[in-house]
Amino acid sequence: MDYYFATLPLFIKYMLTSLVLMSAFVAVYVLATPHREFELIRSGKTAAAVQLIGVLLGFIAPLASVIIHSVNIPDLILWAVVAAAIQIVTFWIMHLLFRNISARLEEDCLSSGIFIGGLSLGVGILQAACMVP
Repeated sequence: MDYYFATLPLFIKYMLTSLVLMSAFVAVYVLATPHREFELIRSGKTAAAVQLIGVLLGFIAPLASVIIHSVNIPDLILWAVVAAAIQIVTFWIMHLLFRNISARLEEDCLSSGIFIGGLSLGVGILQAACMVP
């Protein structure tokens, strides 16, 4: 039991930091996209919810990998910023390739939400594999 009590403060620090990073990522991401995810979700647009959850999981995957491999909290934060930037760039590349993707989300086109969310998750999994601080 001594081990668990000794490591509990680290768990709390990493968990709280991760929750703050996740919240900050979502806040920045929704500001970086041309559509308003939370308004769409509140109005019942499933496509926007699927898209945002896929993007969030695409951020969480590398975040989890970095937690496993990081040496300290600043290391975690640095790699989280990299993961967030890659997720935002991924969206904008999709937006450039499929110019009407945001409009399709606003129309609740589920295939567009699945496409963005799935691709973002895939990119996040690749990031997780590549991020070994």
